[in-house]
Formats: sequence, structure tokens, C-alpha cells
Amino acid sequence: MSITAETAKAHANDPAVLCCRAEGGITIEAANLEDPAIFDELVDSGLLNLDGCLTIGQVLGAKLTKTSDSLCPLTVDNVEGFKDVAEGEAEEAEEAAAPAATVDMNVQGAVTTVKRGKVVISIKEGKDIYLELPI
Repeated sequence: MSITAETAKAHANDPAVLCCRAEGGITIEAANLEDPAIFDELVDSGLLNLDGCLTIGQVLGAKLTKTSDSLCPLTVDNVEGFKDVAEGEAEEAEEAAAPAATVDMNVQGAVTTVKRGKVVISIKEGKDIYLELPI
């Protein structure tokens, strides 16, 4: 599901991933990007690899250099004209300065994790429930 310009601003430091197949040569807009809220689950399941992925803030207004399928991470290999990586590194430095506390608890099939300012609860037994709550 694509995101809005407002969502793109709120998630400017999150990884940029195409939501749908896109032709090479397009200018990347918020409507071309997938909602970062689903990434944790996709990464955990092995369906998405975000290594080397540019951020949403870096790719908005940049050019896609080759036709790419849905859920394709945007990297230096398939995007040109992206914003300076140093800007993204500054944000990463802020995150590193305040490391996310991770607490994993397994209580009757429920796993609770605190990361990136959210409490993530995953209950696998029964209904396979996944919740993210901002803190």
C-alpha cells in the first residue's frame, strides 16, 4: 500500500521500498513507496532485506534508474540523484546515541519487544496477532 506525502515526512528516516512495480526513469514520489509499518514483519519472515537501503527522505524526488518490482528496496544501485548519505548518517548517529532498549519476553507464546520507541507484541499461538504500540 502506497503512502501519502504526510506519511513520507513522518517516516523520512525509515528505509525506502517500492510498493508497486515501477518503470525505470520515473521520479520517485511518496505514492511509489511502501508503508514502513510493515517492514519489521517482512524482514523477520525473510521476505525483505533492507541492507544498503536508502531512506525515504533521501529518495523523494530522485530518479529510479531501472524497472523494479514491488517490495524492492531502493539502493544506490537503482536510484540516482538521491540526497546526500551524510544526512542519513546524521540521523543514524542520533539513533545510536540513544540506543533502543530491546526486551524480549516469551510468555505463553507471546513475544514482547521494545524498539524504536514502540512496544511490539507478537502472539504466535492461536490467532497470530502482531501489535505495535508507540511509547
